Amino acid sequence: MKGFNRICACIVGLVFLVAGLLKLMDPVGARLVLQDYFAFFHIGFLRSAAGLFAVFFALAESMIGAALITGVWRRIVALVSGCLLAFFTLLTLIILIANPAMDCGCFGQAIKLSHGATFVKNLLLCGIWGLAFLPLRDYGQPQKVKFVSFSIAGISILLFTLYSCLSIPLADYASFKPGTELEQVTETPLSFYDASGNYVDELALEGKVMIVSVPRPDKLGAGNLKRMSAFVRRASAAGFRTILLAASAPGEIENELAAPDLLGMTYFADPRLLLTLNRSNGGVSYIFDGQVIAKWAAGSRPDAGTLAELQDADPLETLVRTKNSGKLKFQAFLLYVSAVILLL
Repeated sequence: MKGFNRICACIVGLVFLVAGLLKLMDPVGARLVLQDYFAFFHIGFLRSAAGLFAVFFALAESMIGAALITGVWRRIVALVSGCLLAFFTLLTLIILIANPAMDCGCFGQAIKLSHGATFVKNLLLCGIWGLAFLPLRDYGQPQKVKFVSFSIAGISILLFTLYSCLSIPLADYASFKPGTELEQVTETPLSFYDASGNYVDELALEGKVMIVSVPRPDKLGAGNLKRMSAFVRRASAAGFRTILLAASAPGEIENELAAPDLLGMTYFADPRLLLTLNRSNGGVSYIFDGQVIAKWAAGSRPDAGTLAELQDADPLETLVRTKNSGKLKFQAFLLYVSAVILLL
């Protein structure tokens, strides 16, 4: 019977772990979802701290999942995970009844569930948790090596969190993920306008286009602004149509882009739309004939040599290489963490 209890605990732990890692892979997306929750419950004053809350909760979710699977601190972890499941179930019941137009965000952008499916999922997890831990009792002690495996997994998750906060998601599941045809996106179309208010979306639909998106111009900093300006000129010199998309309130970016050649490339769009296109403030998106090919974070914009290679390469080959590379890396990390906590 104890073996069955441990299997049930591992099932709950695996769901916690995967859900947490998917959110940690895309902390900006997790922040946007949490801001929707704050707006729904009329606690918008917490909006500015949504990013910190999102990372903290996703990190806690991942660590609890790892602890459930390894079996460390069993009684404490059982109580904490049970309280969280009860809270999530109540929360999703409220969402189910109110039926707002928002995503639950349980598994980040990777898996989208309806409000009803989310509530049923949480009920099932509560039932499995009950099979694992009820009645509350002495659950025994894990082997000492399990504390080692939990520590290794925990450090790996922390490093993954740091990487994700400094980069764009390894696997992109947003509306403008690589491979997406812009004209087929109907829910959140890529729409932008010039300084006169005229929409010029067609500029992104033909040829090889590099879009630099800046949802938060006021957060760029002088150094990043200069590097971004240098990239805009570099990409244009390499033969790409270069578009700089800034939030509708450009702020200090106007001073940095005062040169006529750069101002002629600058257009404006909704900040949330820009975050959907590229999670990085000042990140780059490569589009060919209206299809998203590849993306880079602000800190890893292509240099002159890479831009020359991209001009010569087949865009579809670039798409396959970059799209599969990120997903394989995330899958490899997930398998690594799972192997550590299950086998060590």
